[in-house]
Amino acid sequence: MLFPATLKIYNASAGSGKTFFLVKNYLHILFKSPNADEFKSILALTFTNKASEEMKNRILECIKEFSKKNVNKKYYYLLNYLLKDLQLTHYQLRHRSKKILDEILKDFSSFTISTIDKFTYNIIRSFFSSEKKLEMDTNNFLYEIVRNILYKFKFSEKWYTILVELSLDKLKEGENWEVSKYLYNLTKIMIDENSFFPLKKIKNYSSYDLMKLKNTMVKRTIKFEKKCKEQGEIFFDILKKNSIKKESFIHLDLPRFFQKMKTGNIFFHPLNKRLEKYMRSNIFLSKNIRKKKNNNQIELIEINKKKILSLYHKTINIYENNISSYLIDKILLKDISIFSIIHEIEKEFYLLKDEKNIILNAELNKILHEKIIQGLFPRIYEMMGMKYKYYFIDEFQDTSFLQWQNIKFLVENALSENGSAMIVGDPKQSIYRWRGGDVNQFINLFNYKSKIYHIISQTIDINYRSFEKIVIFNNSFYKYVSKFFDSFMYRNIYKKSEQKIYKKHGGYVELNLFSKKKISDYKEHVYFELKKRINKFIHLNYLLSDIAILVRNNDEGNFLSEKLIKDKFFVNTSVSLLIKNYAEIQIIINFFYIISYPFHYNKRILFISILLSNEFFIKEINHDFIMKIVFLPLDIFFEEIFRLLKNSKELFSIKNILNHNKSIYDLSENIIEIFQLLNSKNNVSSIYSFLDFVYRFMKKKGNSIIDFLDYWELKKDKESIIVSDNTNAIHVITIHKSKGLQFPIVFIPFADWNIHSNNKEGEWIKVNPHLYHGISYFYLKIKPYYKSIKNSKIHHFYEKYISDIIFDNINLLYVSTTRSMEKLVLFSDIDNTKSVSSYIKGFLHEKEIWNEKKQKYSFGKEEKKIL
Repeated sequence: MLFPATLKIYNASAGSGKTFFLVKNYLHILFKSPNADEFKSILALTFTNKASEEMKNRILECIKEFSKKNVNKKYYYLLNYLLKDLQLTHYQLRHRSKKILDEILKDFSSFTISTIDKFTYNIIRSFFSSEKKLEMDTNNFLYEIVRNILYKFKFSEKWYTILVELSLDKLKEGENWEVSKYLYNLTKIMIDENSFFPLKKIKNYSSYDLMKLKNTMVKRTIKFEKKCKEQGEIFFDILKKNSIKKESFIHLDLPRFFQKMKTGNIFFHPLNKRLEKYMRSNIFLSKNIRKKKNNNQIELIEINKKKILSLYHKTINIYENNISSYLIDKILLKDISIFSIIHEIEKEFYLLKDEKNIILNAELNKILHEKIIQGLFPRIYEMMGMKYKYYFIDEFQDTSFLQWQNIKFLVENALSENGSAMIVGDPKQSIYRWRGGDVNQFINLFNYKSKIYHIISQTIDINYRSFEKIVIFNNSFYKYVSKFFDSFMYRNIYKKSEQKIYKKHGGYVELNLFSKKKISDYKEHVYFELKKRINKFIHLNYLLSDIAILVRNNDEGNFLSEKLIKDKFFVNTSVSLLIKNYAEIQIIINFFYIISYPFHYNKRILFISILLSNEFFIKEINHDFIMKIVFLPLDIFFEEIFRLLKNSKELFSIKNILNHNKSIYDLSENIIEIFQLLNSKNNVSSIYSFLDFVYRFMKKKGNSIIDFLDYWELKKDKESIIVSDNTNAIHVITIHKSKGLQFPIVFIPFADWNIHSNNKEGEWIKVNPHLYHGISYFYLKIKPYYKSIKNSKIHHFYEKYISDIIFDNINLLYVSTTRSMEKLVLFSDIDNTKSVSSYIKGFLHEKEIWNEKKQKYSFGKEEKKIL
């Protein structure tokens, strides 16, 4: 059978030149067409703004370069590829390039290389009035919902009681209980794409329906517990009536089993293999029980033995027929109140959205999917289906289920019209499951069968990024790691991950393994070793901008960034080097508080403390003096402070500061000047970043200092220093944000995160709707004890959850170790057996180079940078 079109799927490992590959195929379509505006029929979708800009810029650079007579050598490969493949002359290509470039510049908005989110939003805009605003700050919106709900719950006896019961349950389980945090986590479920389909069903159930379901489940569990209790009582009644002591049994396993039945201690499997073995062989009473007994007594023993055996088998039958649903009921009952609260959250969610007239960025995919299933397909088809004939989808492993469903029909429509589609991804770089990324749909796509198009899959396995020793290390290490996946699919992905080497020389890998138990301050020790390596590489001719430090989270990034800045290194960070941590910013903010709330004397004390600890005063100030000036009138208080400053240039006038015509921005500049805050290169970035924050606030909210302070408290944990990308500075970046980037030198200072760690606290489990009043899904908080429960559904649910988390955490390690071009340096705590470092240690064992006394292992040479 001949297919009219082909869906091409490429498994592109790290460093395989994925962007170049996409650009090459995009250009092929552009120059193959006789139409200079063919770009209007091409849609390229990427995962991030940075990736879309990079692809767009590369394409434009190529077209611009091809329009010249003398093409830069950098573009020779693509030039020759197009000339040969399309059988064009240099003149034809140059002429066509000029025409294409001219058409793009005339209609740049139709040059569609976009993120999936932006593309989705552009479609959605046509369904709503232009007044609807897109809200990007989802967290702030969710916190507002929580505040509103808590306020309402205070005046509702019913909901107040529910929250008290929930808090008591959490305390019994030994968990920390914060109502606001708990509600916030529930609000996150509202926007979680993985919750879309379960919540659609549950939202049709009222609080009354859920209460009826809860009663059904309670009755079911009580009925089963009662049956088990009866069986236990019968057993001990037999022993009592026939004077059979517990010592009469070979082991106490059988009496213990029935004791658990009697007391209802049946949640964890009450049987053990030894008991099952003895009961199968019918030998469970001691031989001594028959000694010195007459025939009638022996006959009675045999009768009782048969009674006990029959009772045991009957009990086992009751237990095994009911335990599965009982366990699920007991587990689900712990969290069934969640649904009632979700109802209230949902009401507040839509009320607040309507009030603010907004669409949340986090719900774009759900909104579009709703429109599609509501039958608005023809309108979307009319808008988009006829427009695009060629599709490119990048980073497909991070695409969510809904994202793919929303664009799948457009892709399939293009393919049915003899268009083409190219999907590129790498399951080993799937690190966004927590925000809906579904790697399984990429893996399953390789085996998908379609009646309207043909599928071609290919692996791009040449590593153009990293030097030889780095590629060899990663090939060898991840092949070793593959053996530890329980999932055949995940094991196979890493087992077949070997890459071919392009740069067949050089490269350096260094593993530094420390014992945290033997180091008093592990983080300080890692930083000390890291700094030594940075200085060494600088002496090897490397620039600061050649170096990237990859971290797991913002806390690690903040710690390292601040240490580096303190040691006079320039740092370019994306990990939120928070401006709130700088003394200069704390001085300005506390100044604002003091003039806005003159009688909040604690702010005055804090203000003096900051000035004192950062040596702003000309002399030491004792406690008595502080207490003397703290309670002075505002103007006199500031006069005393200013009199003691080291670098005062002018007399301080609080009246001038409180001038009502003065803007917050001008006031900030006054404070900076009065306290001489711009006194070193190290704090320039924090001050200018703060002034930028002030400017943005004023443009958006106005000129009220009190409103500004409220806004500051809301945003201060996110506002970070703005650093130019062109600065010669060390990059400190999270692993998530490093994806798609490359650096000559990569440090991973804390390569010891827990392989079982995950941000998500729960998952949806599918249940039999006939047993739960039509409900098919329940939301379960993941508990470690699930692995001990003898229930196939719960066991499979838990094992899959753990398997996915391990895969995600190994993927994080893979992404981080494949960013480097020339040198890769890791630091890890070797004591943590549950962390990724256990794989590093195991790998060294397999290589037979592990040594308990050795801390540093290296592969390759520390060569100088070639200038």
